[in-house]
Amino acid sequence: MSKKVAVIIGHRSARKGAFSPFLNESEYDYMKKVAYQLTDVADIYERPNSSWLTRRQKIKSMISKINAKNYDLVISLHFNAFKDKRAHGATALYYITNKRTKQLATKMVTMISSEFAIKKRNLIVIKSLKQRGGQFIISTKADSILLEPFFGTNKEALSFYKRESKYASLIRRFINQL
Repeated sequence: MSKKVAVIIGHRSARKGAFSPFLNESEYDYMKKVAYQLTDVADIYERPNSSWLTRRQKIKSMISKINAKNYDLVISLHFNAFKDKRAHGATALYYITNKRTKQLATKMVTMISSEFAIKKRNLIVIKSLKQRGGQFIISTKADSILLEPFFGTNKEALSFYKRESKYASLIRRFINQL
């Protein structure tokens, strides 16, 4: 029995998130190319650009659409950014009391690390709505993880340069193993 999965493109077209000088594009632009290669295994979502909604309201609007569909898993696609060029590695965010999403996040980070020769960082535990990614992770009814496979501000991003199809294929394999 296949699982019902949603994939969210991190950020939105009007506010694209971090910029990677190594990919020469933003989180949103890169992850949009990845996400739309997954339409055969997941429904794809983007945050609305409505100027009359706050950032929190935009996220709530998207989450209410997702919650209405009773997904088994929701994956949000991002990449990391940090001023210190030594920062590197793949990580994922999950809700503190959800053992299943911790296992799924661990599996996904392990797959990314192996496939792209990227260091495995510690997972990021979400405990509060106020944490970065907290509103998404906590408010989504389905099991949810937020993926950050690399630092776009570090040379490790070159492992993902023009490899959106490879990353999408890895996510597809992960979804098909659920």
